[in-house]
Amino acid sequence: MHRLGKALAGVTATATMLGVLGLTATAQAQPASPALRGADPKVPAGIETAINLTPCPSGTTVSSVTSSPALPATVNTITKGNKAKLSGDWPAPPPSKYTVTLHCSDSSTKASVVTVLAAPAKTAIVGVGSDTYQSVADQFSADYNATLKGTSTRPLYNWDATNPVTGATGDQIVTKSGCSSIARPDGGSAGLTAMDANAKTSDGTQFCIDFTRTARGRSASDPPLGPGGVAFVTLAEDAITYSTQTITDAPSNLTTAQLAAIYNCIDTNWSQVGGKNAAIKPVLPQTGSALGKQFLTDIGVANPGACVNTSVQQNEGVDPVLKSPQVIFPYSVAKWIAQKFHSAACLNSSCTPDANGVVCKPVAGQNQFGCNLHGTLKVNSINGTAPTAGTGKATTINPNFSATFINPIFDVVRYDATTPDHIPAYLERLYASASAATPGWVCSSATAKADLKHYGDLLSPLCGTTS
Repeated sequence: MHRLGKALAGVTATATMLGVLGLTATAQAQPASPALRGADPKVPAGIETAINLTPCPSGTTVSSVTSSPALPATVNTITKGNKAKLSGDWPAPPPSKYTVTLHCSDSSTKASVVTVLAAPAKTAIVGVGSDTYQSVADQFSADYNATLKGTSTRPLYNWDATNPVTGATGDQIVTKSGCSSIARPDGGSAGLTAMDANAKTSDGTQFCIDFTRTARGRSASDPPLGPGGVAFVTLAEDAITYSTQTITDAPSNLTTAQLAAIYNCIDTNWSQVGGKNAAIKPVLPQTGSALGKQFLTDIGVANPGACVNTSVQQNEGVDPVLKSPQVIFPYSVAKWIAQKFHSAACLNSSCTPDANGVVCKPVAGQNQFGCNLHGTLKVNSINGTAPTAGTGKATTINPNFSATFINPIFDVVRYDATTPDHIPAYLERLYASASAATPGWVCSSATAKADLKHYGDLLSPLCGTTS
């Protein structure tokens, strides 16, 4: 059974959280869009993101925040100094408008009328796909949108791989206004399939999906790097390793060959690979998972053996299937780091949403998006190298980890023959490399780089390059 894969960004209404990632001085110093902050900010329903409110006067602080009607439980109020933002997931209207008032320390008030849209505008930049780095992508949405100037710019939004409130997989979503509903893509490969359908808005002017998040590189079955095909845009680096329960029958190190033997169902007892005398229970993420496909590529397995369970949502260590000392399960190292060291604990041990759709309640200093879903899984060494370096909140991916298992994360976009990097012109402001004449936000912004680090990823000198 699939569990809630995406930690809910919105948790408890009107909670004041100082220093939560995403409300840094760098992010707040950037200019904000009148369309996204001010008298009438707009936000689409069902999307994990944040919007900024009209601030209190300079030199004052936010004393409290009220709303009419009351804010949904899945939306956080985050304040710092004279500024406030609303972070989380808004339910579909009605109500469609919320009057949110900042009460300032000088006794003045600042009101913003938040409009909840049924779907992102047709001109928005909208992505689907992998859950591996969807939390940082949600953070990107919040921070990138805060930089936009004017109403003609295109805001950025992500549809999570599973429903962030109910945990449902494959539920129907309308990716943009004017688009037909589709089953929510669960994973990078599923997202690429959905994007490659090339569906457009009802007026034929915009694609319904602009990019796909994926944790794997290009495969032979993907559309080509050429006209009518796609370009894989490098964003950062992640690593994949095998996870086990803390109390396990498995050894703490396996070689690539041993992993291949396990997932080919050749070695079926842990004693065959240096562990205890107990059956091996190999598990892979759900069908459509780019992480699962990349892991198989890394270990040289074309198709897993019949002994492999493929029923588990990727990067969710709380799934009951995994609660066995015999289990082995591939895991994103960045996701594990973000969950274990930078995310709030779930409200219950199974990490299912409560009656209000709330999974966890972040506090000061924790990631704004994502809950701690790693359960009691630990990540293990491959070929004698550890997947992580450092301790506690200073834990990072080990840059010296077995090289085969360090992989870029990508956004996949449609190939554009008219641009030097083949990124569509309307996406260059987001993706162009730091060396481009006009660098893109993801590869050049200090805020974006901080976001990647906070969510466990390694920065890549290849950010913005296409393949």
